[in-house]
Amino acid sequence: MWEQSDARKILLRWQDERGIDVMFVLFACWYPCRLNADQWRTLQGGAQDWNGRITRRVRALRRRIRRLDWPQGYQASLRLELAAERVEAAWLVKTGAARKPTDPSKPDRQRRMRRLFPDLPASEIDTLLQALT
Repeated sequence: MWEQSDARKILLRWQDERGIDVMFVLFACWYPCRLNADQWRTLQGGAQDWNGRITRRVRALRRRIRRLDWPQGYQASLRLELAAERVEAAWLVKTGAARKPTDPSKPDRQRRMRRLFPDLPASEIDTLLQALT
């Protein structure tokens, strides 16, 4: 499903062209509670730190290895990159769960995404949210 999804195409384009952290976007889309701005900043800052220090470096290595004729090295680096993303996702879930929600009602994902990613065009955010449903 992920391989053919429109959401995948959008998220990977945002990652490559805008440096957006896919795991944080997915967390923001699916986290069921409302958080205040400070709580979101804490989560986003932690995710960006991990993504910048670990995941992006592993991704860059994987892309360099891809140019070599070394399929085993490429697969190993891909597994490492995916593992780094899983660590980030687990941290987001654990840290998000520890935050006391400001309002238990269902969040407005469109509004949330526009606030967290103000540089993204609203039409692209809407397209992503539609693809995720």
